[in-house]
Amino acid sequence: RFCSGVLAQFIREFFDQNPLSHLGIIVLRGGVAERLTDLSGNPEAHIARLQALDAAGDASLQNGLDLAVAALKSIPPYGHREVLILLSALSTVDPGDILVSIKAARQHRVRASVVGLSAQVHVCELLTKQTGGTYSVALDERHLEEVVRQHAPPPPTAAASTAASMVRMGFPQRNAEGVEGQSFIGSDARLGSGGFTCPRCKARVSELPGACHVCALTLVSSPHLARSYHHLFPVPPFAEVTPVEIADLAVAAAAQGGLICHACCCALAGPVAAVGDTSEEDAAQAGVVLRCDKGCRQLYCFDCDLYIHESLHVCPGCEAAPTQQDEDHGGAEVANGRDGLEGMQVG
Repeated sequence: RFCSGVLAQFIREFFDQNPLSHLGIIVLRGGVAERLTDLSGNPEAHIARLQALDAAGDASLQNGLDLAVAALKSIPPYGHREVLILLSALSTVDPGDILVSIKAARQHRVRASVVGLSAQVHVCELLTKQTGGTYSVALDERHLEEVVRQHAPPPPTAAASTAASMVRMGFPQRNAEGVEGQSFIGSDARLGSGGFTCPRCKARVSELPGACHVCALTLVSSPHLARSYHHLFPVPPFAEVTPVEIADLAVAAAAQGGLICHACCCALAGPVAAVGDTSEEDAAQAGVVLRCDKGCRQLYCFDCDLYIHESLHVCPGCEAAPTQQDEDHGGAEVANGRDGLEGMQVG
């Protein structure tokens, strides 16, 4: 039950960090691998199936890896192919040579990571090394939550490993609820209201994100696209300001009441009465001060730096700074949008 709760938290965190991604669940029990849920972008459907999860018997790592690779090998080259294994067994009962399955996973660029619940197993360490994943063994319940949560953000990708390509996407409209919105929805032709209409073939789908069951167009909403944007263009790390610089800046900002954080407006160094009253020791007591050196060059406190890089994903100073386009057009509003199908470059 505890593992089911940890997985439920991971699923919610995964889709919060990766709104355009899909996830599926495979259960290893009785020496076989069973597909509990198919690849989809509906977190509540996965969590509902986890509530009745009952895993028992021997685990077959080879069967589970083969089933996962078969489901992931059709993913386009611009997508990540990842497998996260939670394993409590100390052995694996496989029908054949697991090294062949590991080689197949590496050939299909599937990255496998393992979280052990008991002790370290050599074959799991070999699997993660061959596929470029990570292997961790949970020490207690709290450590298990932390280790599993670390797999929610997308892993970094080298620019040379994935070529940029155009991905055609559609932004469907939501249909009306009630009797007037009745129609056949999805590939199973379920009669109901609501859903979304594909902008290309006008078929109705039940959820977003996903693919149209008629024309195979990738369907997303604008919030999904906006929430995944920061992974492609992350905020550069801020540089720490030395105590000597803080002392000099505090003297220069004495007339304005001292240095303040550009985000929360808290004092970074208090006001000074005269030049020379701010020593390096006083500046060091102000705490860690960081600066956006690659953009606006504004100062931030440590808490705001943490919030910007882990939650906000944009620099407030850089976003507030006028762009060259705004200066050229005199602040006039510029609109350049298209309805229906759009292309997004992924690289």
